[in-house]
Amino acid sequence: MPVKRHDSLFSSGNLPSSQSDIVAYLPYVDEGTSGLFGIPALGFPRTSLGNPRSATAGQPGEGFRRGGVDRERITVSIQPSEIHAFIRAHREDHLSRLRTFLMQPSISRENHGVRECAALLLSYFQELGCQEAEIAETPNLPAVWAYFDAGAPKTLAVYGYFDSNIVGGGWDHDPYAGVLTPRPPFKEVLYGRGGNNKGGLIAFLNALSAMKAVEGTLPVNLMFLCEGEEFVGSVHIPQLIDRYRHHLSRADGLVSPGPCQSEGGEVMLPLGNKGCLHIELTCSGDHWGRGPRGGPVHSSTMGVVDHPVWRLVHALSTLYDPQEHRILVDGFSDGLREPSDDDLALIDALAERYAGQEASAIPGIGNPERVARWVGDAADAEIFRRYCFLPTMNINGLWAGYTGPGTTLWTLPASAQCTIDHRLPPDLDPERCTEKIREHLDRHGYDDIHLEVLMSVGAQSIDLRDDLAQAAVQSYRARDLDPVLWPRRGASGPSGYFSQMLGLKVLGGAGMGYASGHSEGNEFLVTEGDGRVGGVVELEGSFVDLLYRYAAMPGSDT
Repeated sequence: MPVKRHDSLFSSGNLPSSQSDIVAYLPYVDEGTSGLFGIPALGFPRTSLGNPRSATAGQPGEGFRRGGVDRERITVSIQPSEIHAFIRAHREDHLSRLRTFLMQPSISRENHGVRECAALLLSYFQELGCQEAEIAETPNLPAVWAYFDAGAPKTLAVYGYFDSNIVGGGWDHDPYAGVLTPRPPFKEVLYGRGGNNKGGLIAFLNALSAMKAVEGTLPVNLMFLCEGEEFVGSVHIPQLIDRYRHHLSRADGLVSPGPCQSEGGEVMLPLGNKGCLHIELTCSGDHWGRGPRGGPVHSSTMGVVDHPVWRLVHALSTLYDPQEHRILVDGFSDGLREPSDDDLALIDALAERYAGQEASAIPGIGNPERVARWVGDAADAEIFRRYCFLPTMNINGLWAGYTGPGTTLWTLPASAQCTIDHRLPPDLDPERCTEKIREHLDRHGYDDIHLEVLMSVGAQSIDLRDDLAQAAVQSYRARDLDPVLWPRRGASGPSGYFSQMLGLKVLGGAGMGYASGHSEGNEFLVTEGDGRVGGVVELEGSFVDLLYRYAAMPGSDT
């Protein structure tokens, strides 16, 4: 395939017509491959690679400057194919570690096993030989910090989380038994709560262990900040970033490793995530000064007692118009950025690729049977534009009074609560949006409704031209895979704090393989794929390729 080189990603009036064309606008050298899983052919030319331990100054990377200081281009002597061979030879050992980690419960919402899981993760960092490795205490649940200084020119921060969602229902296998079994079309999967995030994190550590076993070191320096509170809002990540800022401020970027293939084998590469504002609203008789105080009263009293639940419902109706699908809070969307021509080109490519199958493409839906019609009867590219570029206001929980079966408790509740998450594109600051919601409630006479912020994190992004993004693209293309590029995902994540507080570029989910949703029953990680989706060997191998390609790049000149 000929390589198109442009000073800008898309030249005016000559936009690429497909995802493959878009990827082709990146600088790329075809090094050959023997197919999708042709790992033996993934070695890099020795002519461009040497040993990081003997790298010398005086050979600055072409155009890569950080803080005004030239950084040399790292070279490594080892062929990554030798590391891939090591991973294949030690597959069972690596799989055993994955099973051990998933068999350890770590449910943050119930504070079940999180500390024990942190201690287990700490032991893995110590085995890797990190110069720093410690439990990082917070006012709630512990995190883990580790630092591997390879003496390399480039440094990456690594964000991960080792807590998991509640188990819930829908399981055919014990979520903590480490069950390995076929699941068509996959030859083998590992069932367990946390298969996605915990599995991806340990696969990354397995890959690092293989690199170190073969080469004696790593191609880049790595700083790990792994939390145990992701499922309860990541409220202490800003404190942890401040605690380790003296190290993290020297990072060149951040990766959040994990499997990023779809169930059908497509590689998803988002160039960012939306930010998230998660709030809880409470209307209670105690704060309102009307209605029941100190507990519910009998439902027959509603003729003479004010009702907190109805009050909350009416307050919510002033925030959002479900007919127009529009947030009604004045000033909430002020400053919303219009998508660029580059963004719209990616959107058009997505619409063309998934025409008639949009529900399968939108992360978090997957099953087309779950959505019969789209908001506003949107179609084609409009579906993807709304998903990627519009803010949301989603009621994800609403409760009051008796919620058990039947109507045995005839009460007028004393309080009502709801939680709302807002997914915010860049330039919508979550703190300012919080202020606008508070002002709106007060202005409409609901100043008694209590508002608590559960999570407030900004958006994150990475430029397709960036060296870290290019390393990911090229590692996939070496396997004959063109990643499906998204201008951003509608989801959010705590890695946005690293962008907010440190200005780091963030690459999320860079790894082959597939894992089911972390809120579903029978959560699993594919450990042996079907020729399209990678298993443990391919997942770990893709991390090897990413780090070595990134280390070998001269860096971004932006």
